[in-house]
Amino acid sequence: MPSMQKWLTPFLGLLLLSGPAAGAAANDVALGRQIYLERCASCHGLTGEGDGPVARALTTPPANLRRLSERFGNPLPEDRVARYIDGRAEVKAHGPRDMPVWGARFYAESHNERAVRAMIAELIAYLQSIQTGERHARR
Repeated sequence: MPSMQKWLTPFLGLLLLSGPAAGAAANDVALGRQIYLERCASCHGLTGEGDGPVARALTTPPANLRRLSERFGNPLPEDRVARYIDGRAEVKAHGPRDMPVWGARFYAESHNERAVRAMIAELIAYLQSIQTGERHARR
């Protein structure tokens, strides 16, 4: 997969720049919710609180995605969240990755990098919409 990382590096900049704005369109949120329910809810739960049916079987509990803004700020840092969901360019020195590498899975299904970026952007729009923390400006 090293060649994939080399190939992917230029696209990460595009991914980061093409993420949803904090006030993403309702359609992006709806599409993101659909992707979330199909791909993420088994671990993170229907409401994003980390209590999905698979969660009990995991060594590392899934994150409560409704509280990401408490850790990362609100609005969410789209570039950072996108890199984590995508997962294809993660540094191996950081240890094992418990979450699936969704970028590779989405690409294997579509063979279209633009579609992968769109799906990840829609997921981020949905995650932003379920944050329980107060909105505040990042410094």
